[in-house]
Amino acid sequence: REDVVNIVCDHAKEDDIFVSTTGKLSRELFEARANKGQSHQSDFLTVGSMGHSCMIALGIAKEKKDRRVFCMDGDGAVLMHTGSVAVLGANQPKNLVHVLVNNGAHETVGGMPTVSKSIDYQLLAKACGYQHMHLASNQEELEKVLAEVETEEGPIFVEVRTNLKSRADLGRPTTTPIQNKDAFMAFLNR
Repeated sequence: REDVVNIVCDHAKEDDIFVSTTGKLSRELFEARANKGQSHQSDFLTVGSMGHSCMIALGIAKEKKDRRVFCMDGDGAVLMHTGSVAVLGANQPKNLVHVLVNNGAHETVGGMPTVSKSIDYQLLAKACGYQHMHLASNQEELEKVLAEVETEEGPIFVEVRTNLKSRADLGRPTTTPIQNKDAFMAFLNR
């Protein structure tokens, strides 16, 4: 999962917006930015609101139509609020890329398995009205998918299948949620 975050960040443009789901995915995004010497201002870390990053990203995409919005989501979060996928598809935001990082588990809270192995997320996204669906299971496939996403209009769904593994020394954001919100709002308003 951490590799996925780094690869997506490397493909993003300076003005792109990121909304990440609660838990380790947001922690990895925060660390990726720090390791690259980048600011955290373009990232909204959805702290304590599992399953809601998709709707936050949709609201931002509707208001900031001239900027691309990446929603970094986990399979547990998507399953928790599957209706959000339908709402997003119905709204047809052309600038939204919904990245599902699918490790088949609720890793942040102990690694309990989800039912993701029995879900065809590509079919779900298509049924909900996404314009493009992609699947990647390794770095080469993800790089290819992200190159294709550059020329596509959304909503775009990218499922990336990963293993159930994270670093034991994964840090936590060094900013408070209020600081994150304030920096993010300033970034949106520039």
